[in-house]
Amino acid sequence: MAERARDDAVHTPVHSVPALISGSPHSTHRASSPEHGGGARLSIEHTLPLIIGALLLFVILVLSSAVYVEMRRTALETSSARLANVANQFRDGFQASSAQFRALSARTANADVIRAYAANRAPALHDSARAALAYKGAQPEQTVRSELRDSTGALLLSTAASAVLDTITVDDIIAGLRGNDSVITGKYRVVRDTALYLAAARVPATGGAFIVHWRKQVSNPRTRAALSKLIGSNALLLAGNADFSVWTDFDRMVVLPATARSTNGAAQVYSDADGVRHLLHVAPIPGTPWAVALSMPLDTVFAPVTSFLQRIALISLLALLIGLAAAWAVSRRITAPLVELTRAADEIAHGRVTRQITLRRSDELGRLARAFGTMAGEVEHARTALELKVDERTRDLNATMLQLQDTQESLVRREKLAMLGQLASGVGHELRNPLGVMTNAVYYLKMVLSASPKNVHEYLDILQQQITLSEKIVSDLLDFARLRPPQRERASLLQLTETQIARLGPTASAEIIVDIPQDVPQVTVDPVQIGQIILNLLTNAIQALEGPGRITVHAETGNGMVYYDVTDTGGGIQPENVDKIFEPLFTTKARGIGLGLAVSRTLARSNDGDLTATSTPGEGATFRLTLPAAEKPT
Repeated sequence: MAERARDDAVHTPVHSVPALISGSPHSTHRASSPEHGGGARLSIEHTLPLIIGALLLFVILVLSSAVYVEMRRTALETSSARLANVANQFRDGFQASSAQFRALSARTANADVIRAYAANRAPALHDSARAALAYKGAQPEQTVRSELRDSTGALLLSTAASAVLDTITVDDIIAGLRGNDSVITGKYRVVRDTALYLAAARVPATGGAFIVHWRKQVSNPRTRAALSKLIGSNALLLAGNADFSVWTDFDRMVVLPATARSTNGAAQVYSDADGVRHLLHVAPIPGTPWAVALSMPLDTVFAPVTSFLQRIALISLLALLIGLAAAWAVSRRITAPLVELTRAADEIAHGRVTRQITLRRSDELGRLARAFGTMAGEVEHARTALELKVDERTRDLNATMLQLQDTQESLVRREKLAMLGQLASGVGHELRNPLGVMTNAVYYLKMVLSASPKNVHEYLDILQQQITLSEKIVSDLLDFARLRPPQRERASLLQLTETQIARLGPTASAEIIVDIPQDVPQVTVDPVQIGQIILNLLTNAIQALEGPGRITVHAETGNGMVYYDVTDTGGGIQPENVDKIFEPLFTTKARGIGLGLAVSRTLARSNDGDLTATSTPGEGATFRLTLPAAEKPT
């Protein structure tokens, strides 16, 4: 069954070839027939020109839109720059005219007759003062009236009668002249639909008297001609106050919305009262409360862009038609060889790999035809390679299964340890007390039965040994279940070794040789725990001898550590068991539960040390206890 499955897996790509090539006689019929619900109802010969035409139309629309947007932005920036440039030119002209206006007003205020009349208002000086007060600059016809007023603003002398001007408040003029400036330029004011502007100058040594020249802003043909030449006839020049309170186009008053005010000096777009959108640039005139503005309809700004869009639309339509014709020709050239390739693919799908493809082309379709000729051999090669890969994966799976078995055994051991830990904490304590009672009872029996026969004492000794063995098993259980934190202090390994040898008692035929040099430093450990490790190592060494033999205890130092070796001449440890003897519940002895070495390694590591083993079967084993050396006392 597995072999058959592999064969099917190998042959599947071959039978799926027709499904990947749209155009074979069978697959084309299925895809286009209504009963199969296919969506490809048009051949490539028709769909390719449509797709190319759609893409071309999309590109044309995107590029035209991008160009249109960019041209609008460029036209807007260019027009804004032109408005700003021309507005700055008019601003400079207005600034120069304002400076001349203020200078003329200052000269008029400093005239002797004006100063004399303002000081004493002598009737004899009235006519001469009135003549001196008259505006003597350029375009005097635009001057509405010239005035002389006292410090309270009361009219002292004027060049023309005007009931309207008599009622205008001049408090702002008085406030302006009280500063450091002796000559000021006032804001535009609307008088009978006419924009008036003024210049006021303080008359020296008269206690605050001042003169005022009132002029009206009128249309200037030369200015309009210059504006048309610079920007165009649709541009509109405006003058007014920088705070947008009054604006005039020199013929009538104009209202500019506050939203047209720019905070960064850039041109703004606003709609007038008729809803026509304009591009506006405002240029404040330094040293005056005035500003000039240039306005242009947005239709005029974007007129070149609209004309370009109309031309590009005609060009795009012509390009689309040419592209569709070219796409139709390309699709015809592609679909003709595809029909032959599709028939060849259908033959291969039905197992007839002997069909020859007669395409003789050097392009991609020609290379595809040549690839079809070698496909049958490649399929067989792919099948062989797949079978080899399946065999390789099978071997890998077997190796994984072995690892899984080892892992399962490890989990079983861990589960045993968990159960042992739960059992040890309860049973260990309950067994230790009865064993202590039994030890005391044996000791008492030996005392009271001192005169008993020899075999009685032998049995009591056997009982004592078994009790001692049971106590060790209970101690290992308790030590494994609840390991105490080490209480570290300086200790001598030689003293610990001698103490544990004394606890062993008679060792029968085992000879213990202690070789611990005097220069071996002390160690910083828990003496009780390390003593238990040494006792376990000596006990295991005696049990490993199984008769006469020698046990060597040796110690040396290096790299801040003390190495304590216990070597026996027993049968040694099998190589496969060297790493397992420190696992809980693993033992090769007929007696014991396999916790001694596991507890010993745990105690060693809790004291910042370690316990390892090396062995040669038949020649004995060496257990090395590594402990940190104590610092030398200062």
